[in-house]
Amino acid sequence: MKKLLILSTMLCIITATMTGCSENTAPENNTPTDNGQDTASSAPLSVEEETEEYTDVQPASPPVSTENQSSAEEAPAAESDPHSVDRLSLGGSHSGFVTEDGSLYVWGCGFEFQLGNNEHTIAESPIKILDDVEKIDFGFENSAAITRDGSLYIWGKFKPVPAEPKELFINPGTPTKVMDDVKAVSLGDVHTAVIKNDNALYMWGVNSKGCLGNETYDLSDTPVKVMEDVSCVSLGFNHSAAVTSDGSLYTWGSNKYGQLGNGKSGENEAEAEPVKIMGNVQYVNLGGQHSAAVTKDGSLYMWGKNDYGQIGNGKSGENEIQPEPVKIMDNVQYVSLGMLFSAAVTKDGSLYMWGENGGGQLGNGESGNKALWTVPIKIMDNVAAVSLGNEHSGALTKDGELYMWGNNSLNAVGETGTDNLNISVPTKINITGNS
Repeated sequence: MKKLLILSTMLCIITATMTGCSENTAPENNTPTDNGQDTASSAPLSVEEETEEYTDVQPASPPVSTENQSSAEEAPAAESDPHSVDRLSLGGSHSGFVTEDGSLYVWGCGFEFQLGNNEHTIAESPIKILDDVEKIDFGFENSAAITRDGSLYIWGKFKPVPAEPKELFINPGTPTKVMDDVKAVSLGDVHTAVIKNDNALYMWGVNSKGCLGNETYDLSDTPVKVMEDVSCVSLGFNHSAAVTSDGSLYTWGSNKYGQLGNGKSGENEAEAEPVKIMGNVQYVNLGGQHSAAVTKDGSLYMWGKNDYGQIGNGKSGENEIQPEPVKIMDNVQYVSLGMLFSAAVTKDGSLYMWGENGGGQLGNGESGNKALWTVPIKIMDNVAAVSLGNEHSGALTKDGELYMWGNNSLNAVGETGTDNLNISVPTKINITGNS
């Protein structure tokens, strides 16, 4: 797909400030979709800008499922392969996928070197960047990969941009090894976190609102040990979360919009060290300014900013904040959060999505400021993993096929056979060029 370079350049610059939020309110309630899940009754990273007025109007058309996908009844009831979660990652306007042989392919906007090919460019076709890759995580304008030997590689724009490279404040144009013995990585907008092989959590970067969790507000250009015995970590715009092996969920950093889940919110609310929020947690994932946790029994809880219905509790609007965890769904295997929208995969492989839908990123055939959903809506079946970016989405099926949709103005979705900027339904993407 060929796009006008000038247009793409302007869009890439605009995207670099993330999609803005409306300052107009929307109705609090909508008609929940009958999705068979329990909804409540009650993780690029942005500079917020005014947009046109929106209202919480739901599409008249029913949710769509991808063609040639098995029904929920036909899909295996087995849980998703945990490794598949780390094979797909979406950044602000770029995407990456790891094939079964460990080859990492990237595409989309690379104007901050986030593609790893040392070029300020937009990749219309997937580019192979690394071999022997085990896991990946893409931030807004940066990228990270862990190879099978535990080596951590980073590339792209890591804030703050240094006058000269210093320790881990580097912004490489190609994958650069920075650490050994790493088992997990998460990228925030201004900070980075890794779990080492001994399960210790280390962090570095800008320490806005205490998001490094080391009891200070000072930036760190070297890794700071934050916690022991950590099984999962996720970073948002300027807040952080980790789960320990006993299922305890801790959060820290900015709490302006209740994204820490401790029942508080406000301009000056922040925590500079980890605070326990809940127990029995299996997995945590953070969006720009909202958060989600899946418990060991498959219950999905969410909290934080809810202006576009991204919490999934049936509400939305300028002042909507959920400052403590609220239960959204049952039987959830995995959750992924984008900037202003959310997704969950249930244990039977059903994909549900909700929140902002300006670029068609919910995958239900609709797009635009008035197309948001405030409760989970079923999109497709047979899903193993999902990843969300700024305004685009991707799902890996249990058959190993990749589907993507959403805003494709910077080719973050990939080659779709159409010049439409918004791809509003899941579309199969051919990564390696093989049929």
